[in-house]
Amino acid sequence: MAETKEVASCISDVVRSMTEAGALEVKPCTLDFSDSSRFTRLELSESQKLQFSGLLQHIPAIAGVVEMSQAYIVKFPKGIPHTLVALNGGGYASMVRGENGKFLAHAHLYPISGEAMVLGAFTAMSVVSGQYFLAQINDKLGAINQDVKSILGFLYGDKRAELLSELRFVQYAYQNYSSIMEHEHQRTATITSIQDAKKVAMKDMAFYLQDLSSFVEDNAKTEKIAERISNLHKSLELTIQLYVMSNLLELHYAQNFDPNYVKQMEKDVTDFIETCYDHMRYNFGQLKGQLTEKKGPLGKKKEEYVTAIDGITNMIESLEDHKKSKMKLIHNSLYQPTQKATYYLSHDGDIYTAVQ
Repeated sequence: MAETKEVASCISDVVRSMTEAGALEVKPCTLDFSDSSRFTRLELSESQKLQFSGLLQHIPAIAGVVEMSQAYIVKFPKGIPHTLVALNGGGYASMVRGENGKFLAHAHLYPISGEAMVLGAFTAMSVVSGQYFLAQINDKLGAINQDVKSILGFLYGDKRAELLSELRFVQYAYQNYSSIMEHEHQRTATITSIQDAKKVAMKDMAFYLQDLSSFVEDNAKTEKIAERISNLHKSLELTIQLYVMSNLLELHYAQNFDPNYVKQMEKDVTDFIETCYDHMRYNFGQLKGQLTEKKGPLGKKKEEYVTAIDGITNMIESLEDHKKSKMKLIHNSLYQPTQKATYYLSHDGDIYTAVQ
C-alpha cells in the first residue's frame, strides 16, 4: 500500500511539473469514439496495453477528478518529442522545452518509479502515433506502394534488383515501426539499414538521370520510344519516393527532432528533390523538341513520335505539381511530431486520435 501511494505521489509530481510548464493537459471528456469519420483507434501491442493500463488507474488523480471518467483528453501543447526525451544509462528523463528551446524542467525517471510509468505510457503514445502518421505518409507516396509485379514492369538495368530490395526493406521498416521501436538493438540496426536505403536512392537517382541524359544525347534512337520514356519517368519517380520515405523513417526511428537537425534535413531533402525535377524537366523538354522535329508530315514513325510527344507533354505538366506536393509532404511530416498533439484515452485503455 505504501509503495502504491509512493508511485501515485511520484506520478502526481511529474505530471504537475509538466502541467505547470505547459507541456501537458489532461481532462475528462464524453465522446463517441465509434464515429470513424472523427476518430481513429491507434493499434497497441500487448506491452503498450500494459503500460497504458498501469497509467490509467492513476488518471483520475492526474485529471483532478474523484471517479474514473468514460474518457480523457490528453494534450501535448508542444508535441511529445519536446516533452519526453530518452536518456542513456538505463534511465529516462522528462525534459520540458520552452518556446526558445531551453529546458524548463528535468526529472530523471528510472524503472519501477511512478515517473517511469508516465514516461513509458507517453513514449508508447508517441510510438503508436508515429506508426499512424507514417501510414498516412506512405499512402501519399503511391509509387512505392505498388506490388512487385507492377514495379518490375518498368524498372530496368543493373539497378533493378538493388532498388527493388531497398523498396521492400523500407516497406518492412514502415509496417513494423511500432514493434521495432520496442527493441533497442533492432531499432539501431534498422536505422543503419534505412540510411543505406537513402544512399542507394541517391545513387540510383544519379543512374537514371544519367540514362535520361544519354537517351536525349542519342536523339532517342530506340524502338518503342513512348514506352522507354514512360519507364524512365516511373523509375525516377519511384527513386525519389524511396529517398523521401527513407529520410522520414530515419527521423522517426532516431527520434531526433532537434530543430537545427530537422531544418537541415528539410533543406537537404528539398534541394535534392528540386535538382532532380529540374533535371527531368530540362531533359524531357529537350526530348519533346527532338521528337517534334522528327515527326514531320512524312516521318516514317510519325504515329510513334506523336504518342511519345503526348506522353512527354503530360509528364512535363505534372512535374511541378509533383515537386510541390512532395515539398509540402516533407515539411508537414518533419514538423508534425513537434506540433500540438491531442489524444483520447478511453476507460478500457484504448487510445484514439482525431482523423486528419
